[in-house]
Amino acid sequence: MSNNDDDNGDEKPPKLRVISGNPNARADRLKEQAQVALSQFAAALLRSMAGSDAETAYLIRHLACFVETQINFREEADRGLSVAELQEALRLPQPELDASGDDWRYRHWLREHGMDVIVKGALRLAAHKVLGEEPAFGGMQSERVIEQGIKTLEELKRPPPPLKPRPRQAKDLAGSWDDLDLSPPKEESRQRFGSDWGLPQRPETPAEGQPADAPDLTKKT
Repeated sequence: MSNNDDDNGDEKPPKLRVISGNPNARADRLKEQAQVALSQFAAALLRSMAGSDAETAYLIRHLACFVETQINFREEADRGLSVAELQEALRLPQPELDASGDDWRYRHWLREHGMDVIVKGALRLAAHKVLGEEPAFGGMQSERVIEQGIKTLEELKRPPPPLKPRPRQAKDLAGSWDDLDLSPPKEESRQRFGSDWGLPQRPETPAEGQPADAPDLTKKT
């Protein structure tokens, strides 16, 4: 009798291999690394243009890091970063307008949106200055963009809306100290304590000129 598994009718189970749920996971990770490296290089370049010596010293290092990550991504995905992927890494994030109607959130959005518009206009002018060229129409378009952002920020100077008054919980409840009626109560509005429950009442003070033990002539005998 043979000892082979086929002769005994027993088959060995196939070897299991761990397969990632996303076959492009490595390529996606390398693409993200390339985009981050490109964003860091762009930020260092802008700071260098603004006069930062520290960023200028590391500018070439940031550029070399981007080139290396771009090569690694190309080897894995057999392509380089697309135009849309480059824009995703370089474009400024857009502030989102909150639809809740809250005044504080709206003012926060105004500030972020105004600064975003100003930065875009300034970057356009900076690109012409770096190349040493005169912008088209004297930079009028870029200046209009900057002025629009400034107008947006000026809207923040308006006073906040007045607070809504708190609703009264009862008809005669005073909303503030000014609403309190400190005048003496009227005669017809007085009510003697205990009269509604049949409790003995405190005798009233006799009128002037009438003895305290004088009989009450208004009561029936």
